[in-house]
Amino acid sequence: MAKSDLQLLGNKAAARDVAAARTRFNDALASRDLSVIADSLSEDAVLVPGDDAQLIAGREAQLEAWRSIFTNMPDVSYIRMAQRIEIGDCDTLAAETGRWKGAWSSEGLGIRYNGRYFAKWRLDGLVWRLEAETFVTLRRQSL
Repeated sequence: MAKSDLQLLGNKAAARDVAAARTRFNDALASRDLSVIADSLSEDAVLVPGDDAQLIAGREAQLEAWRSIFTNMPDVSYIRMAQRIEIGDCDTLAAETGRWKGAWSSEGLGIRYNGRYFAKWRLDGLVWRLEAETFVTLRRQSL
């Protein structure tokens, strides 16, 4: 998705900051940088996976999940592609919606998942942090 396809609503400067925070998070996933992932999450962040996996509550639980994923699926990749970021009237809450993709290999097969997501961000001092992400898996493929 081209940057120009990203819709920014409300306080545009704040929306650009959230978009930059999303880019940092995506880059951290790609490089397996758990310190940046940790800094991107609020202490009580909640992740609702897009499939039958259980809800992951709290920063530490999410970091443990990412450690396990990176260890057990060395070729895994995930990316969130924001389509819309809307800043609330209070300038401290943001809603992000978009598409996500996940890919890895298992038992000689290439696995591809994708779908839609919603993220809730909150301004914590000067830093936008994820409070919640909910994923819906719309397509699964084995290649």
